[in-house]
Amino acid sequence: MLNIFNIEKQASKRVQRFLLHKATEENIEPANARLVINILSNDLSVHLYDQGKFLKTLTLKSIVEFFGKEYDEAKTGAVSEYIKKISKENNVELATANVVICENKGELGAHLYNQNKYVKRLSTVQLLTAVY
Repeated sequence: MLNIFNIEKQASKRVQRFLLHKATEENIEPANARLVINILSNDLSVHLYDQGKFLKTLTLKSIVEFFGKEYDEAKTGAVSEYIKKISKENNVELATANVVICENKGELGAHLYNQNKYVKRLSTVQLLTAVY
């Protein structure tokens, strides 16, 4: 029997390692690091923030390769479709939808925001499934 909670926890730990790696590279506190994924002008974008301050844009390719996977351009489309799907399900305009990945009280999570307004927590496993 699949233990969904355990799978979610493992997926979150993998993403947490990536966030820790990027925070270390940028010399920022890991607890303050945020990844923001959104669609701007029909292009998928991944941004690294420190306490709300933009630091840099990351490529989906660099994220996938960090996990030792081979990058496939089709994955960008899969992540875009995932964001479109969750936006529509939650009545959030695509132009204002942000998927924020951050650590909160020592636990990593993915969350949907409508601009800066919190909407709901997302499954890290579902997000990673779109990426891989």
